[in-house]
Amino acid sequence: MNNFIHRRLLPSGSLLITTIFLLAFLCASGTTVQAQNLQAPASYNWKTSEDATNILLSQVTVLNQQMPGITEGTSLYDNTLRRVAYFKAIIMEISKGANVAEALELSVPAAATLGFEKEASYTPKILLKALHTETRVMLTN
Repeated sequence: MNNFIHRRLLPSGSLLITTIFLLAFLCASGTTVQAQNLQAPASYNWKTSEDATNILLSQVTVLNQQMPGITEGTSLYDNTLRRVAYFKAIIMEISKGANVAEALELSVPAAATLGFEKEASYTPKILLKALHTETRVMLTN
């Protein structure tokens, strides 16, 4: 019986070797996907740095007015804090001379860590991608 299983399921070990190569490929592909950044293509028609800063300052003001009414520690509170941290970081990067597209990229760690208050791994990548996309839409013409 063992000989039958060996010959039928693992003829000359080719299935095992194929499986190993497939797993190695999937692991390598998974790493590549994780390593992709959130950078937006250069083809977007970005608002001027001044306009982007004004829009973000307005958003920060509105969000800060909402914060007292939100229960601390809830996901709504964390998401609001994440937006404030991200928008403020973008404003800071623009003031240092980055263009709007660069500022969005450079500011992702501030959003991921809720303004550098928690570990970088705290925020799921899907939330960062959604925040990045939402902000890109807000800051393009």
